[in-house]
Amino acid sequence: MVFSTGGKAQVRLRFESGRKIRSSRQYLLSGDGTPITARIPLPDGTKSVAFRVLAAGEQEAWTATAAPLREVPRFHDETNGTGSDVVHYRGEPGPGVLHYAGPGPIQLEMLDDRLAYWVTVVEVRAGDHTFQWLGRGYYQVRSAGAWRLSTA
Repeated sequence: MVFSTGGKAQVRLRFESGRKIRSSRQYLLSGDGTPITARIPLPDGTKSVAFRVLAAGEQEAWTATAAPLREVPRFHDETNGTGSDVVHYRGEPGPGVLHYAGPGPIQLEMLDDRLAYWVTVVEVRAGDHTFQWLGRGYYQVRSAGAWRLSTA
């Protein structure tokens, strides 16, 4: 799903279901003073989803649209972005670097074949952080600031 706003915003998007909600199903979305565009993985086979949008400050118009996996950006050596996103790593397993400019914490999650959360790297400060790429696949970045992922 691609969630976007028409202007600068701070949004809390929370998925809801009849089951107990995991914290990973809540997103704090904000940009660097620009409108938000965030890819959010929906598990394969999901026919419908329910979510609540809570915006801070002025109400901004927003949209949430389905998007096929083929539209997720692919990369081998390096990619970057701001805020939450999903990327498709096409490189080999090995050392990686997560450079984060902040603010707040950043989380990198590898997604399995059903786009369920699997492996997580969590950092609470800006800077360069090393981790291990597990190989090709989809990775979700959850942050409020600018970031860059690369092979070491």
